[in-house]
Amino acid sequence: MSSSDFYDIVVLGDGIVGLACARATAARGLATCLVGRRRPGVASIAAAGFLAPTVEPVRGRAFQFTLSARDRYRSFLDELRDVTGLEVPFALDGVLRIAATEREAATLAKSADSSTHWRSASEIAELEPALHAPFGGLVHAGDGMVDNQRLMGVLDAAVAAQAIPRHDAQATRVELVGDEAVLHLDTGARIRSRHLIIAAGAWAPHLPGLPRPLPIRPLRGQMMALAAAPALRRPVFGHGGYVVPRTAQRQVMVGSTAETVGFTTGTTDAALAGFRVTATRLVPSLARADEVRTWCGFRPMTLDGLPIIGADPDAPAILYAAGHSRNGILLAPLTGDVVAALAAGDPPGHDLSPFAMSRFSRPAGVKS
Repeated sequence: MSSSDFYDIVVLGDGIVGLACARATAARGLATCLVGRRRPGVASIAAAGFLAPTVEPVRGRAFQFTLSARDRYRSFLDELRDVTGLEVPFALDGVLRIAATEREAATLAKSADSSTHWRSASEIAELEPALHAPFGGLVHAGDGMVDNQRLMGVLDAAVAAQAIPRHDAQATRVELVGDEAVLHLDTGARIRSRHLIIAAGAWAPHLPGLPRPLPIRPLRGQMMALAAAPALRRPVFGHGGYVVPRTAQRQVMVGSTAETVGFTTGTTDAALAGFRVTATRLVPSLARADEVRTWCGFRPMTLDGLPIIGADPDAPAILYAAGHSRNGILLAPLTGDVVAALAAGDPPGHDLSPFAMSRFSRPAGVKS
């Protein structure tokens, strides 16, 4: 690759958001290049795969975007199947939130609304016989899950099927030259583009040359997988954690922590012991389940927990698709759609004002 290589779009980041953006821009006929070398702890692989915007809803106008993102998933996976012939396990048949005490049950029951339904202990037992829920719980009826690890593999296959050039490299810096962005790689190569999409997850702030600091930090989440026949059909929150069935693998995933430890990898005995307690309280039959593996990942957290989506206020060549915090899996397909629309000069079709970079930084020339 020479210094004269030019693309309409360069996507920096090969996690789920970057892959979704690359697919969407290429589908619009924009010459697209994907850059990234997958790092240990990338959140896209480490996550639990929740599609659950109503379990811990975001505030204000951003909430509608999260609902639209959930509802986009079925057609998104259909598109991937059409391109690759591969299926991704996926369901939107509910997420449960179990009360651990009578007091919590009363609080949860009062919070029920049009998207959630309170169910008694006997009704929960009918839905999930293996679940221990003596105080009842909420059913988030439209929410669900996707097998994010399988999804990453299928997205990789889709990028290959669409013949999107892909460079196994890390970016060392970006230059803004006129109306273009020039990305320098650790291979010594440079790539010019009309738009550079920043989708590098928790590592995005560490790219020298960006127009401004990115308010994103890594938040470590630890996880555990237990070997167990699928005792549950749905994901379940409760007792300070959650369990997620992975039927195809005959496993149950248990998580998760939220730790500000930089990019420190690994798991801790305290967290794993806590997962055991949570899993057993929710599903007593998991008490003797064998541990399959443990891992951690780094969520790219912004100051307000919302992503940064859209053009840089002072450098239109830079498009952000970063800082998805706890909702990267949920928001990735719709983020790809709207960023591709922006790159093509079209309306995004959704209100992106809650995700603007300007909410964190003043425009150039404005003093405090």
